[in-house]
Amino acid sequence: MIANNIIYKGADKNGYTAINSNKFLSAYYRYEVYINYLINREIIERDYYIKGKKPFGYRFSELFKRDVKINRIIYYPNEMKDKKEDKNSNQNCIHIDPQLLKRLKKDFKSCTFDFDLNNSQLDKKYDIWGNYIEIGKWLRNNLNLHKWVKGYCTFNFTSNRLYTNFTSLSSNVRKNNIKLNNESIVEFDIHNSFPLMLSIFMRNENPNVINDYDFAQYCTSVVSGTFYNSLTLGLNSVRNCNNKGNEEDYSARLLSKPEVKQLFQVYLNGSIGRSPYLNGMRPFINEYMRLQFPCIHELILETKKEGKRNVYDTLVKLETQFIFDVIKELYKKYDGIKILTCHDALYVPISFKDRVQDNWDEKMKEFVKNLPFDDCEDDLDLQESSISIFEEVDVNSSYMNKKIDYEKDISFFEEDDDDLL
Repeated sequence: MIANNIIYKGADKNGYTAINSNKFLSAYYRYEVYINYLINREIIERDYYIKGKKPFGYRFSELFKRDVKINRIIYYPNEMKDKKEDKNSNQNCIHIDPQLLKRLKKDFKSCTFDFDLNNSQLDKKYDIWGNYIEIGKWLRNNLNLHKWVKGYCTFNFTSNRLYTNFTSLSSNVRKNNIKLNNESIVEFDIHNSFPLMLSIFMRNENPNVINDYDFAQYCTSVVSGTFYNSLTLGLNSVRNCNNKGNEEDYSARLLSKPEVKQLFQVYLNGSIGRSPYLNGMRPFINEYMRLQFPCIHELILETKKEGKRNVYDTLVKLETQFIFDVIKELYKKYDGIKILTCHDALYVPISFKDRVQDNWDEKMKEFVKNLPFDDCEDDLDLQESSISIFEEVDVNSSYMNKKIDYEKDISFFEEDDDDLL
């Protein structure tokens, strides 16, 4: 029950997942005996309770998370699955050649797996600070990959994105446990995808914006890979200044880069006039963008007036169109190539790496050629540079001798799982 709740309901910033006592009671009226046993054996930990406001939260101990293995997975039908179909979900979708999707589906079905639940479960990964094992992500990856191996397949193009079993996995699992032509696969992805698509969108909406100095600065930071570093530095400077450097105060805790990336997407897609609120903090990202890049901020506000999701939908269209244009060209050039996609990225067998790299670089340069950006590195702050859109990224970095699973993008559409662990 705790594992299911972590998978489907998530956990707070301290790793606790809230479970109401009524849920336990529905399983067994003397559930406290089991809870106390698990706590005394240091298998689970429990936080505090506020009557009428907050139920107890539960999490697995680090000792248990380190040693735990999944014995088996039992599937139950989800009785809550029947939802009203969103009639607008496929309206205004870009046109994708059905033959292209047919070939992608054939490639998807040809995948082989380096995975066996009983003999080779996935490695557990630590959070970005190397402090604790992200057990929820480990549980979800094992479940989703097991479903795929057992034949529970998902292949659905909706809301201008292709959703498959492959897209539901973490990036390190995609690279290390999925094969095409019995080969390892290599990734090509659009770094800083949403910031880049925003610059393309602005250029399309108003060609004269290339003469705006702020827009040129924005494009330079995006193309060179320094945008998120600059945004992180700017937001943290404001937080530190407001709290006079008192880092003992939780409200003064500095933002991590993954948090800043999430904030930027909330900024793009949140309601007009509402300040983003994340992990107990209210960073001043609206104010920062208004002062730093006023032309971009104004366009976002105007687009939001037409509809809350308009910014997100527009950027996804641009992203997907670029990826599928590349795929179409690769299929024409190389008869034996197989391709998998995951939103802003595509994956091919490693034997095609060099050939695809040339095509990818050419298409990317063509994509950004009309943007005003400065190629001179002397003018860029590259000390803590993110990955430039022309560079490859290694998602498995080390911190305190622990491997980290680094998710670059946060999806706004999580697939509805119809099974329980």
